Amino acid sequence: MNRTEPFSFFVPTRIEYGAGKVNQLAEEIKGLDAKRPLIVTDEGLVKIGALKGIEEQLKENNIEFAVFSDVASNPRDTNVEKATDLARAHKADLMIGVGGGSPMDTAKCAGMLITNGGKIEDWYGYFKVRKQGLPLITIPTTAGTGSEVSMWAVVTNTQKEKHVKEVLGSQLMCPTVALVDPLMTVGLPPQLTAYTGIDALSHAIEGYFSLLAEPIADVIALSSIQLITDNLAPAVQNGNNLEARDNMMLGSLMAGIVLGITDCGAIHCLGHAIGGLYDVHHGLAMAIFFPYVMEYNLGACPERFVNIAEAMGENVDGLPMLEAAGKSIDGIVKLLRILRIPTLKEVGVKEKDFEELAKLALADPTSEANPRTMTLEGMMEILKDAYEDKFKTTVR
Repeated sequence: MNRTEPFSFFVPTRIEYGAGKVNQLAEEIKGLDAKRPLIVTDEGLVKIGALKGIEEQLKENNIEFAVFSDVASNPRDTNVEKATDLARAHKADLMIGVGGGSPMDTAKCAGMLITNGGKIEDWYGYFKVRKQGLPLITIPTTAGTGSEVSMWAVVTNTQKEKHVKEVLGSQLMCPTVALVDPLMTVGLPPQLTAYTGIDALSHAIEGYFSLLAEPIADVIALSSIQLITDNLAPAVQNGNNLEARDNMMLGSLMAGIVLGITDCGAIHCLGHAIGGLYDVHHGLAMAIFFPYVMEYNLGACPERFVNIAEAMGENVDGLPMLEAAGKSIDGIVKLLRILRIPTLKEVGVKEKDFEELAKLALADPTSEANPRTMTLEGMMEILKDAYEDKFKTTVR
């Protein structure tokens, strides 16, 4: 890639980062001159009491809020429509997304529908939104999605016979303020810590070798890759390791910035496909395809893969270019083995669906940013390799 080409760098979200930042939520609401926020979250967070401190803070400040928690792990169009209906009934003037990517994406979409009208399916695709959505405060509870600072949202389209994940993207959907508090991730189960952490790593790595990569995002991506690689396993192995949690949250945030500036590629295209058809957790889907897509893309920009390998702590001294580049795949495989990631076969994906999954991946709008042209044959080969566990990523 020609590093002298012109580029754009746009991060409209104000980021407030640090332990305890969630405690300034009421202050932020008042600063936005909002009176009636709608909190969008999920039932799991409600059940474990994750919203208790937030609700108490708003009550103490006499802020009239409502809570919508009917959000699936892969958010549906129906979840968005219900959240929008409640926002209208509550006369919400502010959305607050609390949780992982699913609640934050649902809050983005509902706030957008309040000002733009129509149904969510009217806005699938890139840059179709015409009006700024309602102000949005995001509070991530996982170190993974980066949705707290990105313009992207992913929604499962249930109107089709077989569910398909649709992507929406617009700078008019960007969060207004992100309260990024690493303490919100303490207590996240090891499995979810692993899956969401791999999702964050996929944002940084795919953003780095994306055809839309640019110099400022490159620097952020490499720093994010190092942070996540060094801290994901410790955070999984000891959820109370505050240093690891802090570094993971920072790495995830940085990867989210990269995602908002660049784009994803074949890892996400295939992940979206099985996420829609099989309802596989998004981060798990990223993990399953990670090394196989990297192998597919390796020859397209080997020098970038060398830099990824070095950021992951792999020794590439004295190695030929392609061998050094391949060390990045070694780093991913080692990490996935430590995290005990299931295989494509183990999550229930059937070989009979490979062609349909490959076609869905090719139709994904993010396919255009992949550094190597995606083909039906190439996606079928990746599916076959992942199904046969070519790299043996699961600990036996």
